[in-house]
Amino acid sequence: MHDHARTTATPTAAPTVLPRRRQLQLLKALAQEAGWGHLSRLAGLSVVSSVLDIAGLGLAITLLLGNGSNANAIRELNVSLPLTASLALLVALILLRGLIQGRVAVSRERLRSGFTDRLRQQLLQQVFSASSNQLDQLGRGDLLALLMADINRTALGMDQAVRMLQALLAMVIYLASVLLVGRTAAWPLLLALMATAIAALLQRSGSWSLGRIQSRLNAALQRTVGDGLHGLKAVRAAAAEHWLLDRFAQETSKGRWLLRERVRRRAGYNAWRDTLVVAIASLWLLLQGDALTPEVLTTTLVLAYRAGSSLSGVVQARRLCLGNLPGYEALCLRREQLRPGPEQSKGMILDGPALTTLDRNRWTQLDWCSASTRGSRTLSLRLLPNQLVAVTGPSGCGKTTLLDQISGLQEEEHSAWTITCSGERWQLSGSAGARQLHALMACAPQHAALFEASLRDNLLLGHDLPDATIASWLHRLGLQHLLDRPDSLDAPMALAQSPFSGGEIHRLGLLRAWLRDRPVDVLDEPTAFLDALAAAQVREVIQERSRQRLVLLSSHDPELLRLADVVIDLGTVASES
Repeated sequence: MHDHARTTATPTAAPTVLPRRRQLQLLKALAQEAGWGHLSRLAGLSVVSSVLDIAGLGLAITLLLGNGSNANAIRELNVSLPLTASLALLVALILLRGLIQGRVAVSRERLRSGFTDRLRQQLLQQVFSASSNQLDQLGRGDLLALLMADINRTALGMDQAVRMLQALLAMVIYLASVLLVGRTAAWPLLLALMATAIAALLQRSGSWSLGRIQSRLNAALQRTVGDGLHGLKAVRAAAAEHWLLDRFAQETSKGRWLLRERVRRRAGYNAWRDTLVVAIASLWLLLQGDALTPEVLTTTLVLAYRAGSSLSGVVQARRLCLGNLPGYEALCLRREQLRPGPEQSKGMILDGPALTTLDRNRWTQLDWCSASTRGSRTLSLRLLPNQLVAVTGPSGCGKTTLLDQISGLQEEEHSAWTITCSGERWQLSGSAGARQLHALMACAPQHAALFEASLRDNLLLGHDLPDATIASWLHRLGLQHLLDRPDSLDAPMALAQSPFSGGEIHRLGLLRAWLRDRPVDVLDEPTAFLDALAAAQVREVIQERSRQRLVLLSSHDPELLRLADVVIDLGTVASES
């Protein structure tokens, strides 16, 4: 047993290193991102909630003070309801408040979820349009943490900022009401506010620092869970279960420490607040001697405690806001990393039809060149339609990298493409050009990825084709047995453990590319992982398609290389250089 693997150093909350001005800047940016329409609706809901609280509380104050020494002050304000009528009105207000508060809560949640959905969609759009170099800086765990946790915390931080303003407004109105009604008897309320403020200073929350630790823990947990679920078969094959469980235990223990620390600080603050409020109010009452009746004594203590709770609501909302703002800070940092640079705006087509409508029979030449980031050489290649071009060479010589560069999937910032079509030339370059080029090409990587969706969705990705066409292709590739499953093409696939062999997944990846029906096919090791019969079926399809479009592939398969019109041997090129 390796018990020592489960022990971890307790994380310590680093002191706040960012100035408060930076925190305010983040809050301002978050408010601008939410939009004034969102904020105004959220504020309107908060006002409704505050009005309901104030109405019920005001009536309660009237009832309590009306039975004490301040009855004359109430009569001066023309408040003269009988006790039974006041109680009935109070019950009705509480019932109405409950109903309206339910509606307010639903509306508030709708606003919050709409905001988080918008942030998630924007982040995913940035990820999908980012360059390969930008994506190399991001980890799967960081992105999952942003999507699943930090964006939720961002919306919660915005919500708590509005709640803080709501609580502050409610407190001011409450105090003004009590001062008008209670006058000199309201001194304990002011003392209670002072005691609450002192308690906040005595027990600092460290919200900002703890929030940053939370962001790091979210990413660490998502990395561990993502690694474990990415391929359970691989985890079991490597006997890595205990190692992953230890990683998970270490991260969750840090999460438990963080939770305990937050609870400890909140409980410490509440203890200081209650103690100081009651102590100061009691001291004031003792100084008054016998001048106060029991009713006034009770009322004073209740209202003083309520005053402390009002300010405490402001303090707690502020701390929750600050504790969640680091989630927005992490989101801003990742979005800055994904922000398109100047080189990603190059290569836009200004004239001519879109590439999606380009007839495969019209284009006559595709030239690619790249300033290699690994050396001073400039790589270039000319490709013609209706050819089978094969790239070969020893493992690790760069076949996959070359195909990815040509198809704009890697180092696209350094690539440029010239498409000749009916005597016209279109210039593409950079990330923007690569995105347009993708409409011309259908790529099948060596390691195909399946999604937890139906077989139809995995093959068509939202497009539409007749079932007969899909079934015909599956029969041709020896995958007709997949149609025998319940619900056939529409059966959902759970992929915690892969239900398909490596050869089946590889052929499904090829079929996904072929069903796109583009003028250029780019296939990385199309006969890898296949037995002799399946490889022969794939070679037959490739040879047939090369008569109708350009097929660019990498391969070690000697039979496939013999079918090629052009063979590029990277091993020979490397030895010559």
